[in-house]
Amino acid sequence: MSSITVDQTRAENMAEQPLQEISTEAPPPAPPPPPPPPSPGVVPIQLKDCIKDLLKFTLTSSVNGELDLGLSKDYCSQLLQRDDHPSTPSSSFPLSSSTGVPSYPLYKHLAACLYHSISCGGLFRISDKLDFVHHEDNPLKLKEEEWTKLINEKGSQLLNMLATVDFELHVQEPFFSQLKDARKTVEGRCAVGNYNRIVPGAFILFNKSLLLQVQDVHKYISFHEMLEAESLQRVLPGVKNIEEGVQVYRNFYSEEKERSNGVLAICVTKPTSQLYSCMAAILLGLSYGGIRVMLNMVHTVGTVSERLPPPTSTLISSFLTPHNPHVKGSRLTNGARALAKHVNRSSDKYWGNFCGSGI
Repeated sequence: MSSITVDQTRAENMAEQPLQEISTEAPPPAPPPPPPPPSPGVVPIQLKDCIKDLLKFTLTSSVNGELDLGLSKDYCSQLLQRDDHPSTPSSSFPLSSSTGVPSYPLYKHLAACLYHSISCGGLFRISDKLDFVHHEDNPLKLKEEEWTKLINEKGSQLLNMLATVDFELHVQEPFFSQLKDARKTVEGRCAVGNYNRIVPGAFILFNKSLLLQVQDVHKYISFHEMLEAESLQRVLPGVKNIEEGVQVYRNFYSEEKERSNGVLAICVTKPTSQLYSCMAAILLGLSYGGIRVMLNMVHTVGTVSERLPPPTSTLISSFLTPHNPHVKGSRLTNGARALAKHVNRSSDKYWGNFCGSGI
């Protein structure tokens, strides 16, 4: 069978200088602190802008045992897996009409299809060249109506929840996880820009995946005063003392900005209804069969529904690795052998015509 073509140290020792030539100039000033967190984004929040992060958060929560999606942890982990092969597209929101194996990470393709399914009110398929659900009298065709109903129902709930969002914020770890687990209930920020518009009752979307509601907003002249009044464990869980807590904020805000504007303590609570709950319900209903359709995977005789396609790098490697490396003259690769086993499992020759030397 023919082979397949696939897509210093720089440091140097410095010469020792005479003592009189050593510079006595003052050291350069310390670099300025990193820019402060941007003023919170305001409505409208578009589903297209957050569905990728929302799906990633939902799958990660399943892997961590925090959500039950009816999918194995290995399956969810593989959906999140990256592949750094050069042929892997770098698009953050891919959507291709190609009938080939989708590139990793697979969750980005799934997010794109879910977005278009919710937008058009039906089951969206990457390619119209193949009838995935009706292929080979696939029993999954009986599920199409059920999947469409599920996507319409839960998709509408997602859109309605997004419509209630007033502000959007991003927080770093470990503080995001602490907010998610309700261990951190106060978010401190400098009183600048749209932060001053945040009022009790407002809904804030954190990291495009966690919805929290504002209970109250308190203003202070400094972060030190805020940490004393609000309790360190409510604002910065795990930080040992107030001085250390002030230094956390100093990484983002200068003393001058703090003195000029004051600071806000945004007290939040976690409502029962969450975006990721809707996403979890969609994945639970789609299960392995629906996700296969979303990922442009054809069902043929012998298909194992709980398996996902391997990454591009693995596929390429399999077609370059000899199956019988110790047999002289044998050019059969692992990939070619696997293809030979599958090619006759599709009556309409989905896998194409298979020919080779037979070695």
